[in-house]
Amino acid sequence: MNRFRAAAASVLLAALALLAPLAPLHRPLAGQTPSVDTTGAGVLIDQGLTHSQVMPNLQYLTDVIGPRLTGSPAARAANDWTLARFKEYGLDAHLEQWNFGGTWTRGPMWMRLTAPRAHDVAAASWAWAPGTNGKTVSGPVVRIDATTPESLDANKGKVKGAWVMLRPPSFVWNNDGPPMAAADSERQRAAFRGLFGGGQRLDSAARARLTQFNTDQPFVLRNSGALGILLDGGKEQDLLNMSGSPTRVLPLSQVVVAHEDYALFDRLLGAGVTPRLESGAAPTRGRS
Repeated sequence: MNRFRAAAASVLLAALALLAPLAPLHRPLAGQTPSVDTTGAGVLIDQGLTHSQVMPNLQYLTDVIGPRLTGSPAARAANDWTLARFKEYGLDAHLEQWNFGGTWTRGPMWMRLTAPRAHDVAAASWAWAPGTNGKTVSGPVVRIDATTPESLDANKGKVKGAWVMLRPPSFVWNNDGPPMAAADSERQRAAFRGLFGGGQRLDSAARARLTQFNTDQPFVLRNSGALGILLDGGKEQDLLNMSGSPTRVLPLSQVVVAHEDYALFDRLLGAGVTPRLESGAAPTRGRS
């Protein structure tokens, strides 16, 4: 069991208590002139403009405690620190326990392109995915069509000992380039339609089949000998879109790489050059 909820209700009640003097206690009757007591407004405005603790608190959470994946020691540290701050502010705050599930901690991880040239890859493990048990593993990069059970079955023979790309690179707009044209906007919309199913309406049976396929896909790849799955970070400047869930613990490594590195692998494959990667990762799982 982990304590993961700093007393948001206390904050809300405190805010309501501060705002109460600003609101009329009843709806004025017809013909009456409504009056509002604004005595406390100046206090609230002064607090927000000259005594705000938003940035110092945010800086401590992001710079000192850092990323706070649910179930991690950092999340617990953030909860304990927030509770202490609430109490310093005079709030009657407490933490409550709730059952989250297995914990996961992102340990050391590295990835490097070894062919056709040496290049360090910006990458991070997908949450609740296994690593390499601290060992260095290496292999080629392949890209396959695995969008349907039929295409996965047809291409699974290509993944043994390889890092697998399942999708083309994401459309990431270069903010330093020329303004976006109409064609760029349409390309971006098309990319989103492809990512989220294109708005296609599925009946319950089709949704169940799709859900089962998405669940089975990494197991089929693992059983076919794949080293791991590569995902496009999908952002500029080596930023990474990241997620994961303890309700979907993966059977093989899944690594998010920076968009430009992912696009590089795709360009190399398109040119007939096979990239090779080596990597090591040691995340840890635990009990809640």
